[in-house]
Amino acid sequence: MSSKPRRPRASHRRADADSFSSEEASIPARHLRLQSSIFEEVSLLFRGELSDPLLEGVTVTTLELSPDGRHARIGFTLPPERQESGPAPVEEALARATGFIRSQLALGLNLKRVPNLRFVCVGVAPRLLATDGEGDES
Repeated sequence: MSSKPRRPRASHRRADADSFSSEEASIPARHLRLQSSIFEEVSLLFRGELSDPLLEGVTVTTLELSPDGRHARIGFTLPPERQESGPAPVEEALARATGFIRSQLALGLNLKRVPNLRFVCVGVAPRLLATDGEGDES
């Protein structure tokens, strides 16, 4: 046994927590996991469950969950072929699909409260380049 006094662990942890302060550190881990789970579930719905032709090619890019978990802002990109018509028709289709998306989130994630969803267009997806032998023929 050494005669050196030991520092209490709690004060050591508190000192470390104070020295590492950033916005991400202040967001609870549960909130980040829930946000990630909702993002994954919504992305899966967009890839396979939504049957509206206006939503084909629309991709979910971001999801921000409010601190209280009541609201989620979902960023999406339009496919290049929808660039001329703009985001309005897609936003209307998303407004119609919101109830279905929320019900699927409730089933898939077993949430006590499913957040209200707000969709925001963040841009147009870049056009993919055609590979050799495919594309426009003159």
